[in-house]
Amino acid sequence: MFPDLLDATRIYWKKLDTLEAAYQQGQISLEEVDVEVKRLMAELGDARRRALKDFWASLLYFVQQQREAIAGFAVLSLLAYVWLVVSA
Repeated sequence: MFPDLLDATRIYWKKLDTLEAAYQQGQISLEEVDVEVKRLMAELGDARRRALKDFWASLLYFVQQQREAIAGFAVLSLLAYVWLVVSA
């Protein structure tokens, strides 16, 4: 359901390592490296945005489904806090 950010980050670093090796061996130019790094960064950024969007959607769904339980917990927490403050 969620994009795996750790896996996406590992893939990103592997691609960067491969790109660095190719540059060190003189197989690609510095300009090509810059273009490829920008593309890889955009790819990783998209994966992060997808993960954040999916997390937010699942959080909203959870809150929607558990609205009464969350409200009850909040009221009980508030009452416990007020009781602690008043009794101290």
